[in-house]
Amino acid sequence: MALTLADQYYLKALDDYGYDLEALVENLEYALSCDADHPGANHLMGKLLMEKFRKFDQAEEYFVASLAAEPTNIDTCESYSWLLIHTRDYDRALKLIRYASGLKGVINCKFLRLEALVQELKQEFVKAKELLQAAMMESYDSNFIYFLDQELARVEKKMKLSGELTYHFTG
Repeated sequence: MALTLADQYYLKALDDYGYDLEALVENLEYALSCDADHPGANHLMGKLLMEKFRKFDQAEEYFVASLAAEPTNIDTCESYSWLLIHTRDYDRALKLIRYASGLKGVINCKFLRLEALVQELKQEFVKAKELLQAAMMESYDSNFIYFLDQELARVEKKMKLSGELTYHFTG
């Protein structure tokens, strides 16, 4: 497999992410000038604009371009879902999360957790709790299960505060 020039610049940018923003931007610009439809470079540019610059509209354009070029890009689906959550576009976030959950190779517990977060933000605590429990069942990572346990505790606290917590006893 031969890497294109765009791939090479994308890999350099990926290596720079979080360490050297100047080099990151330069390598992303080179990658996108070689191939404006490069899914990885578009994803990374969108992620940069969302996380570091909080330019959500511009970030969305790059995420859309990434998914147009590669509709099964799981990383883009995850990042774009976060953008939609940050911008409170919960209905579109849920559609994207559910779409991504069906993709080949997806780690489903991560997307179940995202769906639970959306439900929590919509104050649908029972649904959020069920999704977090499902995410725990899907996870094979002890650290992630611990994280989900903390998420579940937060949702249950909110349920209690809102009066939605009900106890079911089995006899």
